[in-house]
Amino acid sequence: MPRRGTLLIIIGIILALGTTVVVFVLLRPTTQAPAATPQPTPEEKISVVIAAQEIPALTEMPADAVGTLLIPKSALTPKHLLDPEAVIGKKTARLIARGSFITTDLLLDESKVLALGYNASLNIPPGKVAAAFRTTQLRAVAGAIQNGDFVDILISYWMLDTEAEPAPGEGEGEEEAAPESLVLLAQLLLQDVEVLRVGPWAGVAAPPEEVPEEVSEEAAPEEEEGEPELQPVSPEAQVVLTLLLDQQDALVLKFARESGASIDLVLRGLEDHDTARAETVSLEYIMTRFEITVPPEPMRFVPKSYRP
Repeated sequence: MPRRGTLLIIIGIILALGTTVVVFVLLRPTTQAPAATPQPTPEEKISVVIAAQEIPALTEMPADAVGTLLIPKSALTPKHLLDPEAVIGKKTARLIARGSFITTDLLLDESKVLALGYNASLNIPPGKVAAAFRTTQLRAVAGAIQNGDFVDILISYWMLDTEAEPAPGEGEGEEEAAPESLVLLAQLLLQDVEVLRVGPWAGVAAPPEEVPEEVSEEAAPEEEEGEPELQPVSPEAQVVLTLLLDQQDALVLKFARESGASIDLVLRGLEDHDTARAETVSLEYIMTRFEITVPPEPMRFVPKSYRP
């Protein structure tokens, strides 16, 4: 009987402990695991062109002076350049420091420079010189010549016959008059001459800054409907052309101009660069080619416009 009572006590204690454990587990507050901190997604990077070394102004960029740099895509602008090959050989508009971005505004647009009249020497190829030539619209194909066209140069000039017999004086004792026998000749002087520019140059070394596209409504000119009205040009209006010549031909043009020859320009076709052989034209040539009948006394009668 005492042993049985002891067993019941032990069982009661075990049940009490089990009940306590169950209650403790059920009533224990639950703790949630901390939420994971979201990791930022790495931003995409773009390779852009930079200067690997200092590049002087108005020079062609060599391959070893061009490098690349990775920058965040958000920092990319329309002026950044992405392809190094597209930059090599281009001319710089101004000095580019080492490590600087090579952007579109740092590249020299030679066609734009030529049109605006800046930096003439950038457009002169090796072996050529640029010579200024002043003429009139009438002698320059009525204003049809444009930048990049090719022309031929024609000249005509009077030749004095130094062996002509002097004309007798009108009265006795008067000295014999000086000879006045003149021959008019016309000649094809130079062929396939490139016109670098029509009009004067601006004379400024650096290209102009870009004009902002935004223009106030008050400053913007009113656009008229229809085709623009062409302004008449006087045939005698002066025009200055810059011609590309080799050294010797530049001297030929200088001699023709300063000797008083009459000089005209004729415009070539866009793809015509062939040279032609032309004969010197004189009165004798005209009479022979067109079979003009010679008067009874040869060379006594000449066209009225033949004498200067």
